[in-house]
Amino acid sequence: MAIDAQQDGLRDAALKAAGLARGGKDGVRLLGKGEISAKLSFTVAGASKGAIEAVEKAGGKVEVIELVSAADKAAAKKGVKYRERKADKEAKQAAAKK
Repeated sequence: MAIDAQQDGLRDAALKAAGLARGGKDGVRLLGKGEISAKLSFTVAGASKGAIEAVEKAGGKVEVIELVSAADKAAAKKGVKYRERKADKEAKQAAAKK
């Protein structure tokens, strides 16, 4: 599959479908290995300084979006179920006392 150079803002799904990126829970990171000659716009989770310079030299642009990493998501969820069960238990105890 080829990348459409006219496409506005290549995202990770398009890069993965074209076989230019793989896996990654935390999104695609653009690295400055190789050359680019077409004017392309990328929307990625991260980019190296060399990659940004190469894309901009070819007339394109790189937009780096902020993603929440899988580790941060897990840390945010940690203890949620425990707190929910504790709140339910306290509510039932309060209702029983009435």
